[in-house]
Amino acid sequence: MKINDFFQSVFITGANRGMGLGYVVHYLKKNFSVIATAKNPDSAGELLRLKKEYPDQLSVLELDVSCEASILSLVDQLQSMGVTFLLAINNAGISLEEEFGKWTKATFEAHFRVNTIGPALISQALLPFLEKGAKLIQISSGLGSLGQGSNLNNNLSAYAASKCALHSITVHLAEKLRTKNIMVFVINPGWVKTKMGGDEAPTTIDEAIGNITGTIERLTFEQTGSFLSEKGEPILW
Repeated sequence: MKINDFFQSVFITGANRGMGLGYVVHYLKKNFSVIATAKNPDSAGELLRLKKEYPDQLSVLELDVSCEASILSLVDQLQSMGVTFLLAINNAGISLEEEFGKWTKATFEAHFRVNTIGPALISQALLPFLEKGAKLIQISSGLGSLGQGSNLNNNLSAYAASKCALHSITVHLAEKLRTKNIMVFVINPGWVKTKMGGDEAPTTIDEAIGNITGTIERLTFEQTGSFLSEKGEPILW
């Protein structure tokens, strides 16, 4: 059986750990073919284990979302594979704390390269591979909202700014892809027990994945361009 023989295909970035790995496991169990990307796939032990378990269903590709050359190389690989997608999840992201008074250009640039520019260029690169009716998902954060009254007294200003910019990109993408019958959404996964979220988070990865994938399944074209919670509730931009 070839990867295109499965009912649907999904593309996932940042798939080597945390939520990204959770999406991979979920969609493999749902009998999707999965294209999973990681910056260093050779060291992604759990992802490689899954590759052995699902050899015909899972493909693992190298992708540095902060590197334009890597994104262009990904396009060549996808073309050679002949794949198309009904779902793409831009999950990869970074979150680095930096105290005000010690802000640096490097920290802001790192966040924007990974959290904003990366998803923008990947979304553009994936366009030829997205089928009509496909859903393009940008994983964001409530900290990127200017309107919902998030706690701003934290050390995540660069992260929040990069996610806010991602929201702007998503609204533009939704309008540009409307005539191509491709839907685009921003989803806030909530506070989840991951390396980024920490052990104090109230939600497990499995719980969050269940909520988000259920929401993705229910999304309609009338909602394209929306910012939503993991349970599908609208969030203020």
